[in-house]
Amino acid sequence: MLAHPLRYLHFAGQHEPEGIFLSYPVDTAEAIVLQGWGAHPAYYNMFTYNGVRLHGHPGLDLAAPPGAAILATDQGRVSEIGRDAFGLGLYIKIEHCWGESLYAQLGQALVESGRHVKRGEQIAAASLPPQEGIIHLHFAIRIFPYNRFDGWGGFSDPTPYLYVSELMQLSLQEEDAMGSSAPGFAPMAVEKQGARRP
Repeated sequence: MLAHPLRYLHFAGQHEPEGIFLSYPVDTAEAIVLQGWGAHPAYYNMFTYNGVRLHGHPGLDLAAPPGAAILATDQGRVSEIGRDAFGLGLYIKIEHCWGESLYAQLGQALVESGRHVKRGEQIAAASLPPQEGIIHLHFAIRIFPYNRFDGWGGFSDPTPYLYVSELMQLSLQEEDAMGSSAPGFAPMAVEKQGARRP
């Protein structure tokens, strides 16, 4: 897999005006984005979130070795564990003082709803083969105040808040080869009217 640097962070003197510093949520040696925020708008615009057409990919798909530890990106309280039938699969949501984080496409949840977790604490494990599509973590955040009907499901791009030394992304050639169908990832399904989304 060809990857290129998406962003470097310089730890000394880093300032984030909203005060949100997120640890990388996958226990792995390399931080690699397989599908970035807003990617494949033509594909995602065919689907809705809370009844509103998506503008693009509403989160980050991060490379995760099979069975890898999935970590809480910040301290908070586990607010929801569920299964989304429209593409996210098994997921965990954590409430934070600034909003909430979503971890989806999980293999196994290792925490219970209502539990308080620390930054970097293992909350889940990545999937194991065989799984439909590429094994990865779908990671997204909502920052207060958010609007679930904004075409992003209320989610914001987590990239500026991730506190890693280097974040890599698939090469443009590989991403272009994925085209508008986003093959290799678990497919989304048409949302049923009145369905509750995470």
